[in-house]
Amino acid sequence: MRSSALQRRICAALIVLVPVAFAQNTGVAVVNSTGSVFLNGAQLSNSNAVVAGDIVQTKENGTAAINGPGSSIAMEPNSILRFQGQTVALDRGQISVATGNGLSVNARDFKITPASNNWTQFYVTRSGGTIGIIARKNDITVNCGSGSATLKEGHELSREDADNCGTVAKKAGAPAAAKGPILTSNAAKWTAVGAGGALTIWSLTRREDPVSPDAP
Repeated sequence: MRSSALQRRICAALIVLVPVAFAQNTGVAVVNSTGSVFLNGAQLSNSNAVVAGDIVQTKENGTAAINGPGSSIAMEPNSILRFQGQTVALDRGQISVATGNGLSVNARDFKITPASNNWTQFYVTRSGGTIGIIARKNDITVNCGSGSATLKEGHELSREDADNCGTVAKKAGAPAAAKGPILTSNAAKWTAVGAGGALTIWSLTRREDPVSPDAP
């Protein structure tokens, strides 16, 4: 009887530990959900491994934490994220990223990457027709098209969520903006403010169709 009880305890421990060990050894991650969270269209009830190609979606009352080797991502409600291994793509919503191994985020034409191998934290939002980026700890590099710029710790920027790095706004009848690299080393071309201000909240003013099917 004692041997049987011990075996059950060992099995229960393995069920908890295997997903974490799997993530550490193979480079995948583990997603933990609170509220309504969906993985590839199926609602999550507990933690689950995520691999490249998986889609995580949070509903209005859902949040998710994705943890992998050297990186973590916190997803806020009404967000859609495509997991791509060492990169993730934000299709809608808001995420906070903390990484010590160079995890990058793609948001339309933008690629946001830590500027160094130091522990870096940054925030990316894509909603209401706007893409916003905040460097919370250490500097980050923002690439778009053939240009790039460094966003210093404590600064933020925002651009139109439109083609050509936000140079062409989606407004009927508006004249097309000039094409070409949007990012240069000239800081005047960025919308950047100092640290210490309250975190900007972008309301969802329009609904975007998710890349994964909505679950009922």
